[in-house]
Amino acid sequence: MTWPRPHLGGPSAAQRHGTGGVNAMSASYAEGAAFPGAIGRVAAESTGAWPAGPTPGDRARNLVMIVLDDLGFGQLGCYGGLGGRIGTPHIDRLAADGLRYNNFHVSPMCSPTRAALLSGRNSHSVGVGRIMETSRGYPGYNGRIPKDAALLPAILAERGYTCFAVGKWHLTPAEQITPIGPFDQWPLGVGFHRFYGFHGGAAHHWDPIVWEDNHCVGMPAAARDGYHLSEDLVDHAIRWTEEHRAVAPSRPYFLYLSFGAMHQPHHVDEEWIEPYRNAFAAGWDVVRAETLERQKELGIVPEDTILPARNDGVPAWDELDRKTRRLLERQMEVYAGFLAHTDHQIGRVLDDLTTRDTYRDTLTMLLSDNGASGEGGPFGKARVNPGFNGKPETLDETLAFVDEWGGPGTYPNYATGWAMAGNTPNRWYKQFAHEGGTRAPLVVSWPAEILERNAIRTQFHAAPDVLPTILEIFDIPAPGAVRSTAQRPLDGTSFAYTLDDAAEPTHKTSQYFEMFGHRAIWANGWKAVTAHWTPEAESMFFGAPTQARSAGQFDADQWELYHLDSDFSESNDLAAEHPDIVRNLIELWWSEAGRYQVLPLDDHMGIRGASAVKPQAEPPGVFERRETFSYHHPVALTPAVSPNVRNRSHVITVRCALAGGGKGGVLVSDGGSEGGYSLCVIEGTVYYISNYLGREITVAAMDGARSGELEIVVRFTKNGEHQGKVTIALGGTENAPTTVARTNPVRYDLQGGGLRIGSDPGRVWDRYDAPFPFDGEIHQVTISCSGPEHRDHAAELKTHLAEQ
Repeated sequence: MTWPRPHLGGPSAAQRHGTGGVNAMSASYAEGAAFPGAIGRVAAESTGAWPAGPTPGDRARNLVMIVLDDLGFGQLGCYGGLGGRIGTPHIDRLAADGLRYNNFHVSPMCSPTRAALLSGRNSHSVGVGRIMETSRGYPGYNGRIPKDAALLPAILAERGYTCFAVGKWHLTPAEQITPIGPFDQWPLGVGFHRFYGFHGGAAHHWDPIVWEDNHCVGMPAAARDGYHLSEDLVDHAIRWTEEHRAVAPSRPYFLYLSFGAMHQPHHVDEEWIEPYRNAFAAGWDVVRAETLERQKELGIVPEDTILPARNDGVPAWDELDRKTRRLLERQMEVYAGFLAHTDHQIGRVLDDLTTRDTYRDTLTMLLSDNGASGEGGPFGKARVNPGFNGKPETLDETLAFVDEWGGPGTYPNYATGWAMAGNTPNRWYKQFAHEGGTRAPLVVSWPAEILERNAIRTQFHAAPDVLPTILEIFDIPAPGAVRSTAQRPLDGTSFAYTLDDAAEPTHKTSQYFEMFGHRAIWANGWKAVTAHWTPEAESMFFGAPTQARSAGQFDADQWELYHLDSDFSESNDLAAEHPDIVRNLIELWWSEAGRYQVLPLDDHMGIRGASAVKPQAEPPGVFERRETFSYHHPVALTPAVSPNVRNRSHVITVRCALAGGGKGGVLVSDGGSEGGYSLCVIEGTVYYISNYLGREITVAAMDGARSGELEIVVRFTKNGEHQGKVTIALGGTENAPTTVARTNPVRYDLQGGGLRIGSDPGRVWDRYDAPFPFDGEIHQVTISCSGPEHRDHAAELKTHLAEQ
């Protein structure tokens, strides 16, 4: 492709935004330049000029980047649609108007891919070798993106773009997600002008906790009100871009739309599930085979592609009993409906571009951040939080949710067999360096300039290559400095040449991969790869360890060798035939690892304090740990900066004024429907509620709360592991103790965690209508803890990995 091409009609950038010099029309000059006007003794003898903001170049166009989460290579209709079963007409329309890439690669987990995508550098190079919650105190893993590796929005903003981030972020260190920041690595801190979405790796789609710009919005609505997160995200994307167009229609924008879908929890209304009823009754073995045939028909894989053997740990469909098969069918029906619903939301964005007559001249990219997730285990999970708290669902308990799967009362993930089918024809899953973890769909559409339609590109490229490609297309040189900070070179290789040329060999020469000790290196068509199995990894994907394995034994890993140019699905291991190639590639991997900050290797998945190899201290943060916490107004905190009362004796003291004739409300809460506690007043009665996994609700109550000034003291006395007795004192009178037999030991609730003063958005107790804000006045809440703070690092590991 020869850049730049002639400007496509309309006013030039100079005509639209001024030339940067002084003239009768613009009277402006570039910021930082010398004042070009004239200063006399009085205004009549002087000539004024205004400092102007950045000017987009002639190649500037709107950019829409859509990122889907945990989407497998074979799940979109235009990539096979699981044998033609799943319909994604809007994404397929995008592909029909542009290009599909079948050799595009990402990191095998979400934060690293997003860091590479937005920085143009390998993820370890910018400190994001893993998800933010499992950072380590090494340069490649500390979660701190350096300022000399500016992200795409900062680059584009200095070129006159308005930049919007909508949806999943997951690039802020967990300890920095607080009401006071620090905000340097929040979306607005790295160059976006607006943000609406969520910070972590996953969100409840019916009842999410969302953030806008630098503050927490909370739960916008409830499922019973017809709310769904994906719809809300698109509402904001359309509204903000419309506001942009209303003010400056000729100025470009960058919309980064990152859905929570298709990550667990798989949430969607029944009307989207119903069309897929019985569509997956044939089971994953048949679906997988038919998907490959469909992919060959579409030309998205070579005709000679082989379907690999079933992944270890996945049972043959025909060996499952009828009841289990029905559960598994339902899981895939829900997932298919969830994907169809997401496609519909993407269609709303595309329709909006069409309505504005900007669709043809907008560069739109759609991709997945990694392969399909096998973290649901052999039979899937209806609710994952019990497992994180040491009480995993039994198969019978999972079966009991079959009809509710995907609804507000579930937090579901499908079984590994469906992830295997979703990644067809690739092996393994997200987290792995095999193709099932790293090969992702990529659709690029720009009808005004990409002359070929509905075409396929086969050149090998990867996530760090996206930013250099965008810069080349828009005729923006790689910046030497951004925000007055000198920039390090980009790691990525532009694939702009592929937009016009299907036959040009890839310009990329090598790409390494690493995640939790899983490693791979691609170079000149060859790929060496090894799966690094640990007991933790086996438990996640197989349900339990299957072999005696030890942490840290990287040299014992067995490397495989594939010639990807002729073996698309990694089906023919050539390591024994070409030991010299294997040896050279391994040496190259170690060289690249040293160059890009991949070392040291650590297979304990990065939980600080839990590593059997070498525990690490917590990273520095703004939260000041203490035994006593005091609050004087309503607050909403994240779990990382909330008082940790789990498995500790503690006292909650509330001084408040109860409104006359008021209903009362929640004074203090932490958690949600799957665990936590709440202190509230309802019609003159004080209630303390302890919720254990949504399975056991313990209620202590005391009458006598009259209008006017009150002092309420709740005393929880630990008398065993994760259990105790609770008393309520009102006006100096204490009631009899109530036994709390069990409390969540690790995490209260995946969605509603975090201290709330004055409300309960997480719905700890279903007797009141959450968030049930207190309608009186709260003067002070004091929480005093005693005993060591409880942390179960191994269980926290499982929580973080499920949310990434």
